[in-house]
Amino acid sequence: MSIISLSYLLFLCAVIIVYYIVPKKFQWIVLLVSSYAFYCTGGPGAVGFVLGTTLVTFGSGILMDKNKAKYKSKKEAKAHNKKILVCTIVLIFGILFLMKYMKMFIPSPVFMIVLPMGISFYMFQSIGYCIDVYRNTIQTERNLTRYALFISFFPLAIQGPISRYGQLSEQLTGEHKFEFDNFKSGAQLMIWGFFKKMVIADRLSVIVSTVFDDYTAYDGTQTAVAIACYALQIYIDFSGGIDIVRGAAKCLGIDLIENFERPYLAPNIAEHWRRWHIALTSWMRDYVFYSLALSKTSSKIGKWSRNHLKGHIGKQMPSYLPTYVTFFLIGIWHGAGWGFIVFGFYNATLIVLSMMLEPVWDKLNKTFRVKTECIPWRIWQIVRTFIVMAIGRSMTRALSVGAGLSMIGKCVHIFDFHDFVHRMLSLGLDFEDCLILALAFIVFVCAGIIQERGVNIREVLATKNIAIRWAVWIIGILAIIIFGMYGPGFDASAFIYRGF
Repeated sequence: MSIISLSYLLFLCAVIIVYYIVPKKFQWIVLLVSSYAFYCTGGPGAVGFVLGTTLVTFGSGILMDKNKAKYKSKKEAKAHNKKILVCTIVLIFGILFLMKYMKMFIPSPVFMIVLPMGISFYMFQSIGYCIDVYRNTIQTERNLTRYALFISFFPLAIQGPISRYGQLSEQLTGEHKFEFDNFKSGAQLMIWGFFKKMVIADRLSVIVSTVFDDYTAYDGTQTAVAIACYALQIYIDFSGGIDIVRGAAKCLGIDLIENFERPYLAPNIAEHWRRWHIALTSWMRDYVFYSLALSKTSSKIGKWSRNHLKGHIGKQMPSYLPTYVTFFLIGIWHGAGWGFIVFGFYNATLIVLSMMLEPVWDKLNKTFRVKTECIPWRIWQIVRTFIVMAIGRSMTRALSVGAGLSMIGKCVHIFDFHDFVHRMLSLGLDFEDCLILALAFIVFVCAGIIQERGVNIREVLATKNIAIRWAVWIIGILAIIIFGMYGPGFDASAFIYRGF
């Protein structure tokens, strides 16, 4: 069931009505039943996988909790729990590997199966729970059905965000009374998400598919436009979906984390990743990067580098390997293909180089008296970072690594603005669609700039008179209905991150 389908909206409305009608102590049961009903729409396989993941990780948490009481020595209990945790991770991620990545190595029909909805999201969410239990950062959940709700909560099913047990569990099982402000805020978020997805992202996808699927037929200028459009599409598409998800949860009185903080306004790649898919990057930081950076191996590398290399690089050396491992995992999390691996190493290399060369850039800026606080410099940083990220992301959309490199090379060698408008109109959109896309994109950019300056647009709008408030949201709804992409050839349900 697509989260932008009429059936989903009707399903959500029914859940909200029942949720607020039943006695508050039963609200979490309504969410649990609704969540499994939602998974049933994906077939028995979807239900089987989420239930299997729930049982395995719940059992793992219970066993680790029992070991803490069984062994008097904390060290002995931790040693036994580490074995349980490793076995759980191998089992869960082993299944994910077989389902998602084995086709990279064995092109057999056995592995060409449809992934159950949300498999990457709830598997990472459940493993995060087990690691937190192992680290004693949360209390072990003893109630299987309450834990099952945490894993299966239906707004998160399609594309996350990956949530932490400590942040979400009490909200899911707590009692909520109907508050109009929550409902209004949730509905507004959903409208904004629909607008981003259906009016902007789905139009960008036409240009992207036209060029990427037949890249040899287009020149460097058209290819560069398509690469830029894909970088924008994947962000607007995913963030639009997250807005819909967060809006749906907000209508139920549940706050989910913001998964994006305007990453394309970041001045550098490291900052971009701190703002992009925050749920995933923070998961990787807390459970992978820090684990590696604080390991005995990193400690040995750090000691050696400080003694032999000294200086800036000597201090940073222990973080280089964890950075590569983390971005390798981020790359393959996004998809089964060599382009995703290249994307991961590409980002890791750029971040490591920027760390190594930081003193050099600082010295050059001082030598040439660059005003790094001025607006033109900030604009340059944003444009530079966008170009670098767009190049990297193109590898994940290209038909192959070779095709991606060919497209990037074409942008450099065959680029000109001759008859630009005519050539842009040959990329799948007519003039009217291009105009709609341009106007909608201006609205999107202006909203992002206003938010970047610390202004909460919905709060400001709430202070205006009722005529202005209703006019803005009616215009938004009409824009979605009139200008949303519908009809043959347009699959509005195909969120990019749904496949991840």
